Amino acid sequence: MSNPYDDPNVKHPSVLGPTLKFKGELVADENLLIHGEVEGSIKHSSLLTVAKNGTLKANVTAEYVSIDGNVVGDIGGSKSVIVSEGADVTGNIFSPVVTLREGAKFNGKIDMSGKSTAENSKKRTASADTKVTATPSEPADDKKSASAA
Repeated sequence: MSNPYDDPNVKHPSVLGPTLKFKGELVADENLLIHGEVEGSIKHSSLLTVAKNGTLKANVTAEYVSIDGNVVGDIGGSKSVIVSEGADVTGNIFSPVVTLREGAKFNGKIDMSGKSTAENSKKRTASADTKVTATPSEPADDKKSASAA
């Protein structure tokens, strides 16, 4: 019997199992399914799926992102981002197509303009945090923060 991964016409995901904990920068060009924990950043050029028991503390860029688990960090999907029922996301989403399913928890901003990415947001946020402060009675102006950098 031949190895199914040898067939270039069949896309099988790589899997980070539920007991795996990864820290650092993860780069992949194939479909990736995360059941474990990732802390750091993910740069991906295909479909990234965070399973129901998966946990990310990472900024993510991928072509397609599907979230069923927990994510803390910014998410950039060049094609689409789906946050499923039962998922919990804290961070900003940058994608031309965003789907938030009923029952999903989301705390952040959504940018569907195609002008921003999760990486650009991280740079703007870092610049804004170091150069602009706001009091509760005076909210920070994102446009001023971006131009102050």
